Amino acid sequence: MHQASIVGQCAADDAACSRRHPLAPLAIGTHFHPDVSAEISGSATPNLVLDSADPSVLAVENGALVAKAVGASAVLISTEDGAVVDFQHLWVAPVTAITLARRDGDRIGGAIGLAVGEDITLVPTLWNGAQRLAGDSDATWTVSADGPLAVLRDGSSDRRRLRARTPGTATVTVALAGVEASVDVEVVP
Repeated sequence: MHQASIVGQCAADDAACSRRHPLAPLAIGTHFHPDVSAEISGSATPNLVLDSADPSVLAVENGALVAKAVGASAVLISTEDGAVVDFQHLWVAPVTAITLARRDGDRIGGAIGLAVGEDITLVPTLWNGAQRLAGDSDATWTVSADGPLAVLRDGSSDRRRLRARTPGTATVTVALAGVEASVDVEVVP
């Protein structure tokens, strides 16, 4: 119908985010916060709501699309009185691998070295086989040793800032849905 669109919400300076439609399946256990807009010829834009054709696969919770189970669901873009303006099909897939990247998108391929006081922001990338998955995750971040690193939230649900506090080594592990990725970090004086 091409009267409405769903795009991701992103900060203007966020290189790790893309203001596009989810171009890949959403990963199970992730959420996608859409900006919804409509262009209806001859009409002002009405108030719009989202609804899922199959909430067991893809639910709408507090304005976010939440990936629940493998499959596909139509997401209906409707007016508040229930008139469907447009729809889009979205797929959901399981996570089979996680990789880590810097906030600028460079993939982490080995150990990280930091000096005391330095920090680096890491973003997990979720995969199903060779296909990158979309969605923000609430992955679990753990550090193997107390002391060398602080793992800090920066307002995003998925990325973390690692701050080097004292000399030493630690392993940072990111886990979601039984899949994990780790990186060794050495902090020097």
